[in-house]
Amino acid sequence: MGSNNLQDKPVFICGHPKSGTSLVRSILDSHPQLIVYPEETAFFRRFLPLAKGKPFERQITLAEETLIHFFTWNRSNPPPSQAGFPDRDYSYISYESVRDAMIQFLHQDFRDERDFLSAAVMAFGHVRGQSIENSLRWVEKSPYNEFYAQEIFSWWPDARCIHVVRDPRDNFISYQQKHPNWSPEFFTANWKRSSQSGLNNRDKYGSKSVLLIRYEDLVNEPSKRIQEIMAFLGIDWDPSLITPTRAGTQWQGNSMFADQFNGISTAPIGRWKDKLTPVNALVIHYMAQPINEIFQYQPISPKPAFYQTLNARSRVITWSLKKGLSKFVRLNPFTEGD
Repeated sequence: MGSNNLQDKPVFICGHPKSGTSLVRSILDSHPQLIVYPEETAFFRRFLPLAKGKPFERQITLAEETLIHFFTWNRSNPPPSQAGFPDRDYSYISYESVRDAMIQFLHQDFRDERDFLSAAVMAFGHVRGQSIENSLRWVEKSPYNEFYAQEIFSWWPDARCIHVVRDPRDNFISYQQKHPNWSPEFFTANWKRSSQSGLNNRDKYGSKSVLLIRYEDLVNEPSKRIQEIMAFLGIDWDPSLITPTRAGTQWQGNSMFADQFNGISTAPIGRWKDKLTPVNALVIHYMAQPINEIFQYQPISPKPAFYQTLNARSRVITWSLKKGLSKFVRLNPFTEGD
């Protein structure tokens, strides 16, 4: 079970929830040179705060509870941790085998808490029969990974981050299905913080370490964008890249509007035009500037009525005065994302 230094070659998929991060993971999922974890771990927001300073054996227990518990999920007899995810079924993967492999990897070369994540991912790959020696990288996807770039590149200098950005208006209506109490103002402040982090990370760590991808470009030009991802990760072409999967089984999409994707679909683009009021759409667009301009997300056309523009700008000013823009946004470390 040698790791071939694989534990130090992670790929983190970053971005706001419901931005398309699951699609990127599903595209990479079955590639033979990658070990792709099928679920979000929220490693930095969940495991690390709980494990910091704890004895090693307690940290192993926490890893079992927060990093590999997914492999107890099944449709016929769902455990409490599966609540909200009835469609997941990992009954074909032995939880005990993943746990034992994770512990074995940890005992081989344990340095600090970072190794719990790589050990969990590699254990999953090992149990699925993937070659640890021949794998080039491992992949983990959790929204808001972008906020931990300093920790990522400090621990794993050879890491890669793929940050997905989506039109905030489409992103809002998709995420609102899960969090209906999120106002357009609250959402956009969070979206701005996430997207600006992606831009800052690329500026700080360079385009060889951080790749920014617009969701719209990925679904409109999948061949071109997949080639871009291949070059970024240094992986070869494989037919699996055009057939999205989760843990090796066909992925049916993660749309909050119950679409059934057999591949990569453009259907989710522009839904906001039918589902957002003009004022809410304007609020989001105004608040998201100038990031919208950087990513070329266009304002509403035709031009809204004067009273709609006035209403929207008034709401943006009121929000800015009350909340200080995005600095008061608080993230729930136990919220599942995309």
